[in-house]
Amino acid sequence: MIDDAGRTRRLAALARTALAAYDVQVARLTAMAKGFNTTFRVDGADGRRYVLRVQRPDGPSPEMVRSEALWLRALRRDTALAVPEPMPTRTGDLLTVAEHAEVPAARSCVLYHWVDGRFLDSTLTTAHLRRVGAFTAHLHLHSAGWTVPAGFTRGRVDAVTELSRRTATPPQEEAEQAARLVERVHSAAGAEIVHMVTDRVRRVRDALGHGPDAYGLIHGDLHQENYLFHRGEARAIDFDDCGYGHFVYDLAVTASELAHLPHAADLRAALLAGYRAVRPLPASHEDAIGDFTALRRLQLTLWVLQERAQPMFRDDWRDRVTRGLESAARAL
Repeated sequence: MIDDAGRTRRLAALARTALAAYDVQVARLTAMAKGFNTTFRVDGADGRRYVLRVQRPDGPSPEMVRSEALWLRALRRDTALAVPEPMPTRTGDLLTVAEHAEVPAARSCVLYHWVDGRFLDSTLTTAHLRRVGAFTAHLHLHSAGWTVPAGFTRGRVDAVTELSRRTATPPQEEAEQAARLVERVHSAAGAEIVHMVTDRVRRVRDALGHGPDAYGLIHGDLHQENYLFHRGEARAIDFDDCGYGHFVYDLAVTASELAHLPHAADLRAALLAGYRAVRPLPASHEDAIGDFTALRRLQLTLWVLQERAQPMFRDDWRDRVTRGLESAARAL
């Protein structure tokens, strides 16, 4: 069995193959913190820094990865938002698909310019969250006005499971599938919570509608490990989960991830105030934050359930799922 160090060494070899597609002279390649994708810091011989993301083999298709990069390129071109800028290959593509003899499958790889900044959590202030709120509002303004290019492909951010996000499973069908999974491997009571959350969110989505005032491309994962600060400016990275959803979902993700902080209520208020300073937030949309928080917690819980064989979850997945389902129910 290959350990993590061996896997990283093999992916580093694949990364070097991928980097040959770019007009970058590499001085150093350094593995970064491992997630479901693998990322490498790339130090160029000219002093510039980049991040190479090597996609997981069961993740988004090359078309979806390219579409993410297209939106980021448009954001860099059309706005002042600090987001990762994709580096084109020598042929002008925004990704390359690389192979290596020691890696079982070809991988989509994207090279981004480095985004400077510091990540904060316990030291977050209301001033920080006002900036995050304003950043999110500007992101949504661009989404509402941007015409996606032909062939643009991203899934639904509000899909209950990662698989249904990629396969465009109808909401009612995916909810039934998720409830059956929970009942089979966890409990009938847990399946009832799945039904309760998905039924509520379906009604809320229908009430908000799918017009450009309420729905469009969103980040989908805007929490403390994906927003950062540089000289007072809020920035964002990791658009890997971006896709179509209600704009208020982004606010729900950000607000829900503050819950462990003692001043969470003040931070949440500052987030929404910063958003309103740039873009309207109708009361009906603000009222839906709790419902989308419940959806987010359900999504994370189902992710643990589906990945329960992974070493990080193997010993305590049942307790994690129980707590996650209870947390989702409380958010309604």
